[in-house]
Amino acid sequence: MSTWRHAGMGELLMKEGEAGDFFCILAEGQVKVTKKGKLLNLLRAGEPFGEMAYLSKGEQLRGADVSVVHEANIISVPTLKLMQASDGCQHKFDRAFMEILVERLSMANLRLSGV
Repeated sequence: MSTWRHAGMGELLMKEGEAGDFFCILAEGQVKVTKKGKLLNLLRAGEPFGEMAYLSKGEQLRGADVSVVHEANIISVPTLKLMQASDGCQHKFDRAFMEILVERLSMANLRLSGV
């Protein structure tokens, strides 16, 4: 269901506004997520990115750029393949994504509140 690949430092993996027909899990390395040039997050091994295109209804466009900070190994999962997986498999991905989104929302709230 997935493919693995190596990405070099500085490589642009996802571009804001592009179609989002896959999501990734960072197996090794570090990537940064930016929107209009502003840093939103630094991601490390084990973290997904591009999952919003899978989770959103309707048109699936990227909401941010993702680029490699340190050489990385990336696992790419086409959203269509996940949608064809068993209900149990989809449920496990959905649950993991919800936990990550709640954590990221909490961090964003702390940053915005200045706490």
